[in-house]
Amino acid sequence: MTTHKTVIDLHSHWFAPSTLDILGRRAEAPRIGRQGDELAIWRTGAGAGKGGAFPLGAQWYDLQTRLTHLDHVGIAHQLLSWPTTLGVDAALPFADTQDLWTQWNNDTAALVAQHPDRFSAVAALSTDNLAWSAKELERGHEQLGLIGGVLPVNGFFSRRSAEAFRGIFEVAQAHRSHIYLHTGFASPKVHGQPPDILHDDNEALRWVIDNGFCFASAVATLAFTDFLAPFPDVTIQIAMLGGTALGALAAEQAVVSPRVQAGPLREHFKQIWLDTGAAGSGTAAVAAAVRVLGSERIVFGSDYAPVPDIRPTLERVRAATATDPDGQKSVLFWNAQQLLARHGVQVAAQE
Repeated sequence: MTTHKTVIDLHSHWFAPSTLDILGRRAEAPRIGRQGDELAIWRTGAGAGKGGAFPLGAQWYDLQTRLTHLDHVGIAHQLLSWPTTLGVDAALPFADTQDLWTQWNNDTAALVAQHPDRFSAVAALSTDNLAWSAKELERGHEQLGLIGGVLPVNGFFSRRSAEAFRGIFEVAQAHRSHIYLHTGFASPKVHGQPPDILHDDNEALRWVIDNGFCFASAVATLAFTDFLAPFPDVTIQIAMLGGTALGALAAEQAVVSPRVQAGPLREHFKQIWLDTGAAGSGTAAVAAAVRVLGSERIVFGSDYAPVPDIRPTLERVRAATATDPDGQKSVLFWNAQQLLARHGVQVAAQE
């Protein structure tokens, strides 16, 4: 049974047909191949797991599987992005990825054109060739109908690393882009990123802690330096609730600290939204972020594709906002509706 579509999901990933083909032809990680009866992707670096393989269910690449699930759980619209978590960009030189990014952007734009009421998208960009990425972001806006680009959050770990992306942000300002920061490392050419730690104990929990630190550091770079000052028309979405709400809590501490004297949080976050992706969907974390930043700075994100079922995330976010019905509607729909409208995407409310 199809439910009323009352939620906008700004954190979801998919693999275009060209992705399966291009990574499927690789013999070494990162590559896509068969693992038993299903597809899997073999990754490299921290977070890849001991075997390096991550299973890919049909939701990653089968459109009908996705649409059926969205209808079932009540998702009106999804923002599609490349999953920087997989580390392809950081692991391979531009010569080995240009076709991958170009074709993903072409295929994704075609999907959006086919289903504009259900999907919008941001472009996949290279961090190994930032000049190309600035041009590709421009192409995404002018030729493909994309609304911005996705970049790995560790590229904004420090002001030093963020400076590498100034050219991309200049194009983003000209086109009033939406820039999405998602888990992962940029190319080693980008200096000032955090260390890539390979843990030998409780890797999953260590990853959560490391991830929170990296995301919160990006929040500090973008909310508490003047990096964004020349780019007032660019909107920023930071995944995983800015580090499982660590970014929001650090921001609160900055405001009350006599050493920082940061000023009102509203000013620091006027261009920034945090989404409730997998590592930021805990009930306590969502409630803390809403309390500190206000419900208007939080948007729903399911992390759909690596997360095959949106319902548990949706239930946790609803539980975190249950005492504030208007705030809950803001997080689940209104904030994203207004944000997308700024970028020319209209999503009608369906009650």
